[in-house]
Amino acid sequence: MAQQPLAEAFTAAKRMWWEKSIVYQVYPKSFYDSNQDGIGDLQGVIQKLDYLHELGVDVIWLSPVYKSPMDDNGYDISDYQGIAKEFGTMEDMERLIAEAERRGMKLIMDLVVNHTSDEHPWFAQSKANKLHPHRDWYIWQDGNESGGPPNQWQSVFGGSCWEYEPITNQYYMHTFSKKQPDLNWENPALRQAVYHMIDWWIEKGIAGFRVDAITFIKKAFDSSGHEPGVVKANQEGVETFLTELSRKSFLPHDLLTVAEAPGVTLEQLSSYVGEGGYFSMLFEFDHVDLDLEKDGCWYKPKKWELLDFKKAISSSQAVFNEKGWGALYLENHDQPRSLSKFIEPAGIGPMSAKMLATVYFLLKGTPFIYQGQELGMTNTTFRSVEEFNDLASIDQYYSALKDGLSKADALTAVGNRSRDNARTPMQWNGAKNAGFSEGTPWLAVNSNYQSVNTENRHDPESIFYYYQQLIRLRKNSEFTNVITYGRYEEVIENHPDVMAYIRRDDTKSIAVIANFKNKNVQIDLPFEVKNVLLTNGSLAENLDTLQPYECAVLELLY
Repeated sequence: MAQQPLAEAFTAAKRMWWEKSIVYQVYPKSFYDSNQDGIGDLQGVIQKLDYLHELGVDVIWLSPVYKSPMDDNGYDISDYQGIAKEFGTMEDMERLIAEAERRGMKLIMDLVVNHTSDEHPWFAQSKANKLHPHRDWYIWQDGNESGGPPNQWQSVFGGSCWEYEPITNQYYMHTFSKKQPDLNWENPALRQAVYHMIDWWIEKGIAGFRVDAITFIKKAFDSSGHEPGVVKANQEGVETFLTELSRKSFLPHDLLTVAEAPGVTLEQLSSYVGEGGYFSMLFEFDHVDLDLEKDGCWYKPKKWELLDFKKAISSSQAVFNEKGWGALYLENHDQPRSLSKFIEPAGIGPMSAKMLATVYFLLKGTPFIYQGQELGMTNTTFRSVEEFNDLASIDQYYSALKDGLSKADALTAVGNRSRDNARTPMQWNGAKNAGFSEGTPWLAVNSNYQSVNTENRHDPESIFYYYQQLIRLRKNSEFTNVITYGRYEEVIENHPDVMAYIRRDDTKSIAVIANFKNKNVQIDLPFEVKNVLLTNGSLAENLDTLQPYECAVLELLY
């Protein structure tokens, strides 16, 4: 028997189970309501596991279901080892883990440890007495000379990041909502409590974590004052905390960990992920935040072109060619719907949805599908600020008014970017409330639910069916290895309307080509095509012209 090449053997030994996985994010509040109270729940997720299995995913990322007053839809946790009554019970959670495992699916959870709820017992004890052991588990400061906030830092959600607490006459820090006080990671006892909690969930059968806002855990506080601006992430010294977190809680277990890590640069990427990194992978923002200026104002959108998108993708893929692993996504609970973001209104439909799926799904990394993305769900329409539930959207709206926008213009601008676009209920069918609930949904259903839902998923022309084809191509085909581990190479990089790239290993090469425009586009392919593996159009008939939003996956003559 021929010996395996040493380099190949070395690489294979380091391969991880999640490298060939497909992750599906469930936002449980909006997924499926089993008890008809208008709020999705854990029993609802259990009842829809067969749907996820049919799609072909093998990892479910469950957004927070911990006990919470729901100031920020569960990202304000009052008990890390309890389940919010809206979602069910711990028995429901244990059954979900077991039922998912029975279908060959793993479950990962959100890990929110930059902050807690102000209703967490830790904070109640911390604010009540300066001498309590939990006092230093949060960040407290005296006011300035006039009694105002310690400095001019701003919360991500707007306003000062400092909230006065009269019981002890000090201010506590909150990077996000004032009901989300920041934990003090400088305190060793606090860190140990966090690690203990993580181990508790791993023992329950959780296969990993999406780690929320983790680069905010290191503060660079200057009591002498600071220039106005939003609290900054990824401060010097955060690597010490991340190293300990990884060594104590992640590395001893075979976990998938994906970090939400604002502030991480391309130069730092390889230290965050890959061998010796803190996480399995992390979510990057350059490709989804192309429309944001540095001030983060949604109502001052920056113009961008396809060339900018291609540059953002190719820059990180170049890093992953050498080290690390990508978390591939276009949507999540914090982003507007990708069809509404990347496609002009007249072009939104199955063709463009399949094109976007193809472009991101075959990059190097692990693909993440957000609930409803496989159906072509789009942004909704907001008729007034009262229809926003998202705290960030409400803050952006009133900031826009202060900057001189009319109510109508502010509503349109913020509505285009609102996180509530991704949080409208899942569209199961064309019946009342899209089949999500018989009760009144906590957030209004998108009005297009009668034409965009799961009922046509068995149609070979459906978006759902196309996602199944992509998943099979990626996971269970002769091209699985090249798609998973092959190098990335951008081609026709200067084309303003077409994105194209090659994935190549020692034995196979495939190419992805995609027309981002609602018009015919001429192309001159810089490679020889052996076979068309997948297309949303009729490219096999003509390799020189792409129809509007047409894309293809091509096997190349090596």
